[in-house]
Amino acid sequence: MIIINNIACFDIGGTFIKYGIINENGQILYKDKFSTPEVNCKDNIPAELVKKINVLKEKYVISSVGISTAGQVDHKKGEVIFAVNFSDYSGAKLSETIYEHTKLKCFVENDVNAAALGEMWMGAAKGKDTFLCITIGTGIGGAIVIDSKVYRGIGGNAGEVGHMTINKFGEKCSCGLNGCYDKYASTSALVRNYMDSLNNSGKTIKNINLIDGKEVISRANNGDNLAVEAYEDFLNDLTIGLVNLTHIFDPGLIVLGGGISGQGKPFIDEINKRFKLKVMKAYRSYTKIILAELQNDAGLLGACYLAK
Repeated sequence: MIIINNIACFDIGGTFIKYGIINENGQILYKDKFSTPEVNCKDNIPAELVKKINVLKEKYVISSVGISTAGQVDHKKGEVIFAVNFSDYSGAKLSETIYEHTKLKCFVENDVNAAALGEMWMGAAKGKDTFLCITIGTGIGGAIVIDSKVYRGIGGNAGEVGHMTINKFGEKCSCGLNGCYDKYASTSALVRNYMDSLNNSGKTIKNINLIDGKEVISRANNGDNLAVEAYEDFLNDLTIGLVNLTHIFDPGLIVLGGGISGQGKPFIDEINKRFKLKVMKAYRSYTKIILAELQNDAGLLGACYLAK
């Protein structure tokens, strides 16, 4: 008799916590989401996970727990070291709390690292053992996978690509440095630059809350000159960062994820075209930049892979 293990998986974000049951073959048997607690996250998030696990145990035989979470993570201890955009989440003892209350072993990973593992297992990087995964959203996250393992660095903080400097005279970043990649090539940077151009031109816009990255790109495609300029700057800055990372890591493959991946083939074709013009000739023939495939399931599948 063949027994297939079921793993309870969680993907913890600032707004929602996605969760589900995934078996060791990568089949999603069940998934749902609930709102992330807004206060005392260090205690309330682990407590909510325990509640969900106990409910899931009534229907599924669960062998272990995998967690993908925003923030810096000590993956050996299963603890959150530091997290922004959460109320008092730093120091959350996820693995310890879950084992104490469920007797299930729990494995924890940073969300971008987990997404990379998910893409390697079941997505765009399937069959590849070395690649970079870059997520583009409010900020820019990075994961480095070498020989099928996440490279973490000596202090466990490798992959903070959003805070490499691409403009030494650039804008101040929330990290305290100037000219970070985050400030120029994130979706929020695209929106901010477009809105600054509108304000400087004296133009006003109705429903300002509807302006997001997708809307700016749509306006650029429809000939809005200010949107075209902002999108051009965004594409160029994004490409510069990808070139720098290629010259350092020579990964052969870069997987781009985050909300921007919804732009599809025209977007990735444009990035590859600009990349080949800027990267050193030696890398052009074999380096590919592709879109992530798993979208909202990447973190859950990565958490499953980690646990299995």
